[in-house]
Amino acid sequence: MSAASSVSETSRSVYQPEVDGLRAFAVMAVLFFHAGFAAFGGGFVGVDVFFVISGYLITRILMDSCQDGSFSFFRFMARRVARLYPALLFTLVLCLAAGFLVFSPSDYLTLADSTIFSFFSVSNIKFWLGAGYFDTSSATNPLLHTWSLGVEQQFYLIWPFVIYGACKLNVRLLPWALAATGLLSLLASQWYTQVDPSANYFLTPFRVFEFAIGGLLVFAVRRFVLHGFWLELLMLAGMALLCWAVFVFDSTTAFPGLNALVPAVGAALCIFACRARYAGWLLRNRLAVFIGLISYSVYLIHWPLIVFYKYYVYRPLVLPEQLLLVGLPVLLGYFMYAGIENRYRRMNLYSWYFKEILQRVTMVALVLLPVFFILTLNGMPFRMNTHFSQHTFDFPRFHEEQFGGAGYDMGSQTLGDDSAIVHDAVFLGDSYARQFAYGFDFFLNEEGIKIDTSFEDGCFFGPGYTRMLDGVARQDCVERLDYALLTAFTRKIPLIYSISYRNYQNTVSTQDGQRLGFSDSAYLDFLMHNFDEIHARIGLDNQLIIMGTPPGAGSQAGLASCVDRPAYLPLTCAKYLELPEEKGNAYNINQALANYAQSRYNVIFINPYEALCSDQRCQTLLPDGRFLYSDGTHLSQDGSMYVSSKVVPDLMDALGYGWPVSHNE
Repeated sequence: MSAASSVSETSRSVYQPEVDGLRAFAVMAVLFFHAGFAAFGGGFVGVDVFFVISGYLITRILMDSCQDGSFSFFRFMARRVARLYPALLFTLVLCLAAGFLVFSPSDYLTLADSTIFSFFSVSNIKFWLGAGYFDTSSATNPLLHTWSLGVEQQFYLIWPFVIYGACKLNVRLLPWALAATGLLSLLASQWYTQVDPSANYFLTPFRVFEFAIGGLLVFAVRRFVLHGFWLELLMLAGMALLCWAVFVFDSTTAFPGLNALVPAVGAALCIFACRARYAGWLLRNRLAVFIGLISYSVYLIHWPLIVFYKYYVYRPLVLPEQLLLVGLPVLLGYFMYAGIENRYRRMNLYSWYFKEILQRVTMVALVLLPVFFILTLNGMPFRMNTHFSQHTFDFPRFHEEQFGGAGYDMGSQTLGDDSAIVHDAVFLGDSYARQFAYGFDFFLNEEGIKIDTSFEDGCFFGPGYTRMLDGVARQDCVERLDYALLTAFTRKIPLIYSISYRNYQNTVSTQDGQRLGFSDSAYLDFLMHNFDEIHARIGLDNQLIIMGTPPGAGSQAGLASCVDRPAYLPLTCAKYLELPEEKGNAYNINQALANYAQSRYNVIFINPYEALCSDQRCQTLLPDGRFLYSDGTHLSQDGSMYVSSKVVPDLMDALGYGWPVSHNE
């Protein structure tokens, strides 16, 4: 038989191979998304498909047990634990072992902390309180994906009582109870897209409507029987909705909320119409069913594999590596399924035989004992290499304390000499502007000069435009822009502008929330037009000073993932600590901005590359080993001082001041 042939119904009359095929679609969407394929920008919706499937299957199981009088909450939970935990515990053990081999003490501590939350199925709460799903800091957390397992387990704690309670009152009320519960969850989720997008993404109450859609599907399947053309049409419609979500949605999409109905309804239609003779083949072919059967193990192993690999190589992935990180989890997932998941999924947790007890205690000990030692030994710093003279050790705190903008708040404040009579300029920008604050403050103060600021992290600034975050147009960015433009215009002082230009290519929107999308060339044209508009607003006789983007440390994971890694690993990352100019952040954008400034009157471009690069190589460490960056992209205080010492002379020339000879010696 070929992989393209269909899988028939088995002797288990309730088994639907198409559901496993749908799992395959979901897990592959997640794999391509996490491997960095831009076309799969909405691949994260694969998790929502899993939620609908769970709602469908679990509701059916609970209804059947309630109706035949065999319902037992403890038996139900024991089966869920047996189904999910063996593979999860194995994954946790693998991550702790790999973390010992690769991670810095700081990242190892974070992993140990995440392991505890994952073990107790509450990691979704931890990640809600910490980094968001799309934050760059999530790139070094191999257990980030366990948030969805936390949601699943919390659903299992709630749903049996919803089903059992409705069945005991009146079974005919059950679909109405599910519909009401789902509607309340959906409305709350849509509301929270603007109240707390992180809570909306991670917390179970805002995901219940997806499970409820699966639950209502049980009644639809049993009540409505369609044939022929209608099944084919519904299956194709369901697949179209799923593909739309995967290929159109991205990190800027407000989610879940109403947008989550697209993949959720798509998944429901696919399950409802799974008997479609022709279109149903898309989900019942042997390859899809095979991947669906092992999808849980594939899901568990794929994200740790991606994280540890990217952490080790300390550079952006190339296409062959991306493809490998899609295919390898499928292979490893098969062995994990055969050796762990399928072997223990039906174990009897009510058994008190010594052998079974010993197995469970051993698995729990293999997880919790290492965590205990990691936490008590502060990340096991004895593993660190001695190659570098400076270490970050506690990396999150290092970035917090050593960032070039640390101690300088967002909003309006003075940099330089407070006693100066007037401000000589206003500095507008995000964290890529705030990173210069430490150095600017020092050197401008020495010269008796002060400038005003208008900082707001994570913002794009342009007349009529802002940044889209979690589907919402940020109005705080608009307020900061208006302040800077008004200040520059009314006081007749130059405007200094600096943002993370590259990071906003796909997140710019109009102020009323219409998201824009740009190709590389179109985005450069948009930036030039935006600067023309800004210059017109402050007056063409007024100076516009554009600050470029520094090249960065070569990895989003930050310097700590290299300089603090264990000594027994080959220090392959060290060669990436000095990177070619063209590999640095926004290199092409900086070149375009330099050309733009030369073509415009009263526009000056200051390029940090000139301070940090020579002979087409860019440094990340000072000669004495101190870090120029506090993370992967932002200047440290040492870096801010170093770069400011090089660029402030150009700034003072632009402001009409000379630069003392003593500073150039």
